[in-house]
Amino acid sequence: MKHLITGVFIFISSLGISQIQYTTQKGQFELGVRNTYSVFSANHGIGEGVGGQFRIGVSEKINTEWFADYIVSNISDLGKRADMHIGWSVIFYPFEFESRFKPYILAGHCFDYTKVNAFKSPYTNIITETQDRWSSAVQMGIGTHFALSKRTNLSLSAQYMMHLGTDLHAHAENVNGLDELVIETHAGAGIEGHLLLNLSLNVLVANFGKKKENEAH
Repeated sequence: MKHLITGVFIFISSLGISQIQYTTQKGQFELGVRNTYSVFSANHGIGEGVGGQFRIGVSEKINTEWFADYIVSNISDLGKRADMHIGWSVIFYPFEFESRFKPYILAGHCFDYTKVNAFKSPYTNIITETQDRWSSAVQMGIGTHFALSKRTNLSLSAQYMMHLGTDLHAHAENVNGLDELVIETHAGAGIEGHLLLNLSLNVLVANFGKKKENEAH
């Protein structure tokens, strides 16, 4: 949460800077770091993670984002869930107006690895079996860029991600008066979803589209 507060502070402090717009061009290349929060998951835990991304512009209306995340969620203080995402999204800008803000909609796909394990019980030395799985996922959501300068921007997005594959679920269960973590894997095709909130800081590194235009002239 402290990373989110830091980002909001930067956002607020930048409001006094003169008007700057976020623009996208073909061949534009950005690098960024981000914090990711996972909420409303089937395990009822809020996950917090870190990651990185880069963007490659396609046109003034379309951008692409390529990302990797590592997210850890606490499950009722009985165990933890770790998710790793590697994927991509297509970003579309439906509106045109002069502002620091640049809202967008996005859709994409990713591959992910999930691992769930229980903490050691204070009453026994037995650790329940760890379960893991590989799967793929699709995501869709909305977001906005906020220009801090001509080369830097903050981006905030909310996207719903649905995992396609074996369902991996964990929940607390009372056994002989003690709460234990039960990890279940449901075979066959399953759909498991959760909401991801992403806050990122991005820097424009190069614009290869402009370089090609200059060479053509």
